[in-house]
Parts: sequence; C-alpha cells; structure tokens
Amino acid sequence: MKQLLFPQFRSLRDFRRVIGTFAISLSLVFLSVQTAIAFYDPRSVTGNKAGVHILNPAEIEDAAKLVNSNGGDWGYVIVPIQPTDRHKDVWQTFMYKAMELHLIPIIRITTIPQGGTWEKGNDIDLVDFANFLNELDWPIQNRYIVLFNEVNRDSEWGGAVNPEKYAQIVKNAYAIFKERSPDFFLLGPSLDSALPNSKSSLSSPSYLARMAKYDPLVWTYFDGWSSHSYPNPGFLSSPKKTGLQSIVGYKNEIGLTKIASKPIFITETGWDQSKINDSTIASYWSSAWQTWKNDPNVVAVTPFVLRGGEQFAPLSLYKENGEYSASGQSIFNLPKIAGTPTTVERNTKPPVGTSAKTPTWTIPFFQSNPALGKLENIFRVIFGLPIKSYATVNDTLLNVELSQTPKQWEKGLSGRTDLGELDGMIFVFPRYHVPIFWMKDMQFPIDIIWIAGDKIVDITPSAPVETSDKLPTYSPRVPIDKVLETRADWAKEHKVEVGATLEILE
Repeated sequence: MKQLLFPQFRSLRDFRRVIGTFAISLSLVFLSVQTAIAFYDPRSVTGNKAGVHILNPAEIEDAAKLVNSNGGDWGYVIVPIQPTDRHKDVWQTFMYKAMELHLIPIIRITTIPQGGTWEKGNDIDLVDFANFLNELDWPIQNRYIVLFNEVNRDSEWGGAVNPEKYAQIVKNAYAIFKERSPDFFLLGPSLDSALPNSKSSLSSPSYLARMAKYDPLVWTYFDGWSSHSYPNPGFLSSPKKTGLQSIVGYKNEIGLTKIASKPIFITETGWDQSKINDSTIASYWSSAWQTWKNDPNVVAVTPFVLRGGEQFAPLSLYKENGEYSASGQSIFNLPKIAGTPTTVERNTKPPVGTSAKTPTWTIPFFQSNPALGKLENIFRVIFGLPIKSYATVNDTLLNVELSQTPKQWEKGLSGRTDLGELDGMIFVFPRYHVPIFWMKDMQFPIDIIWIAGDKIVDITPSAPVETSDKLPTYSPRVPIDKVLETRADWAKEHKVEVGATLEILE
C-alpha cells in the first residue's frame, strides 16, 4: 500500500474544498463591504401570483397556458436543475421562451441522486451553478434561486440531516451568487413541515432552531422565503385550517424565525386528488386562492406539479390523457391579473427558441483562477490523476480531464458512476494509430469521438454499458491521436458531426 505524500488531505476533493472554503471566506469579507442590493422587492410591483412547478424545462409552454390563463400575465414557473443539467443551449432557450411567454423563472438548485438519496450540497457546485446561471440572459431583473429542497429529510441531504452545514452553505451561497450579480434573489429553506423529529428527519421548528443557533444571521442570507405550505396531514386538509401543516404554514415558519416579513414564495402545495372529489378540489383551490391573494407578503404560489407521472400522480395538474386534472382545471379557472415585473432592457434579443451562438468562455471560478488551477493540477500529477483542462467543440465549452499516460489510458472513465462536474475525458496519444477501446467496468453509456489533429473523423454514439464476459470493442475508421469520451447522446444533442473542430485550451 502506498502512502500519500500529503496525508492531511484524504482526497483531492478534500484539498479543493479547503482551498474553496478559504476563497469563499475572502469573498464574504469583501462582499460585506462592496455589495449593494440591486434586485427589487416583488411586493412593490403588481404581480400575478399564479405559478406552477415543472420537472423539465421543455414543459414551459404548457406552464404558460396554465398560469397566464383567465386574465393572467407574467406568472411564475419553478424548475429544478442538477449539476449534470448545466447545458447552456437548453437553459438559454428556456430563458428566451420565458421572455416570449411572459413567465418569471425560479430555478431550484438540486444535487445528484444516488440510489434513493440525493447528495448533500457543497460549495464547489454552488460556484459552478452561479457561474452558469450568471451567463444566461434572464427575462426580468430578479434572478430567483431556491437553495435545495426539503433539507430536513435525510434522503434529500446525503443520508444525514445537518442544519448547521446547510446554514453554512446558505451563507456561502449568498457570497458566491451576489459576487457575480446582485440581481440574484435567494430563496429557502423549503422545508417539509410534516416531518417529525426522527432518525431520518427533523421537524421544521427543530431544524430552524438549529440553523439560527449555528448562525444567528442566517435569515439575512435569504432574500425571500420559500415554503412548502401543504394542506397536511396527507395533503387532505381544508384550506381553512391554520398552523404549520396548512396552506398558510409559511406564517408559522416566519414566526419561528422571529424575523421581519419577507416576500413569500409558496413553491410547493396541492391536494391529493385520488382521495377528494372534483367539486371539493375546486372549492378548496378557490378558497385557498382568496387567502393567498389577500396576503400582501405572498408573491407567488407554484403548486407541485404540472406533470407528475406515475410517482406524483395524485398531485399532477395533467392527467395521463393530456387533459387537466381537477386541480389543473381549477387553477386554470382561477381569476388572475397581469403582472408588471421589472424586465431587462437589451440592445439585441436572439430569436426565441434559439441559443446564443457566440461563446463567452467563462471558466468556472476556482478552476479559472490560474494559481488555483495550476496548484490543483500539481496535486493531480503527484497522485497520478489526469489533469484538468478545457476544450471547445464548435461553440461548446467542455470541462475535461486529459488522460495522457498508459495507466490513465487503461483506467479511462471506468469505475465512475457518472461524469460528475466534468463534460468528458480526452485521451491524448503521442502518435497516430488505430486504438481499441472497450467498456470494461464502465457504469454509464458514452459517446466516443475520434479525433485526428484537431478534426473529428469518426463518432461512436452511445456505447452501452456491458455486463457480458465477451465485451465488444470500438475503433475509429482511420488513425487518430485523440479521443473524447462524453455522456451518451452528447454529440447528437450538440449537433457535433464529423469534420467539427476540437481545440484543447491552454
């Protein structure tokens, strides 16, 4: 067994987090002096409070039909984004569609699910999220961000509830996002108020109390309050019920924090339609709407969920046949108003449905810092790991590892569950030849892109994970000196074809 030269860091990720924490701490110091509030209070303008929670950015047109119905304009749409979803063409198209359809986007940051558990949040992902979301053209001045989901449940936070860690991440998120744009408007904590104190969860009061004990200033890092004000227990209670487990549960959450009023975003709510008849559902939504409409602090209500599929069928606003469910039809029928958010003036606006063609080449923080990047790669060389770099294919920027030694070529991406924060791995060979690749020990399918010089000469799409003893092999049709491995279907999604140019950035 070989001993690491620097045993205080159990892994390179530990080293990056130490460096990252130091840099974030410096950011907090400077931010407290320099940052001025730039976003506007959404309570200061006329607002259409109607919104909806979607699970896929492609659902945006159906979302607009629902929330801007019956007199409505500039309603809200909330959508989650994972670290592996950061594809600029997809999300810029979503933002352009939001401009066209008059929708106010709320982006809910999530982690990556591992089995039945979501990873806990970390500062490195926040940096990459902030850089990515800051590059997008948003339709209005306020850039609404929800910091994770129901973190008082262990399955939503890496298998162990940790309010102290979440409070620290909220503080860091405030520095990270505001440093890039003061228009970012941070929302949280989006707790599940029905959970008890148990081995796998903390009740809302206990979770909030521990956050405040750890950092008495934690509530100042939220610009608005995100609440899952469900009519519990069982999503069945009357809208007239009050208390923590009700459609006005946000009032109790705010009361527990003992802070001044903030703009309230009810980012999840809804009734179980499988156990309540249609007429009662309609009356419940009508009554609840009056309650929320008359509360000046409530600025958005985004019921969960537009299309719930099999998993969330009782809460879904669409049926499987494409028609509105009882809740969906009730929300469509609610009387709404035209909102007047502060929109963003631009000299030019790209056509709706297209993505920006000119890359900005904004490299994620930490990694783009030359000193930190070189220091990380020094440690990678010491540990025998592929070094980090960036490459471009057409107008797409990729965060890659460079595999440059026989041991690294043999290992490749095998043994990993996914690409994580990477877009791919580039194999760099010292001479042109026709190599033989296989999927031994691979746990996810990939595109294999064969490159000669700087030109793509062949593409093997979606090489599958193999479990048989006799593994198929893959080779290019002509000699090559580089290979790019990316996630399956990447080449198709980015319209990358033979003849395209790959450039490794220094």
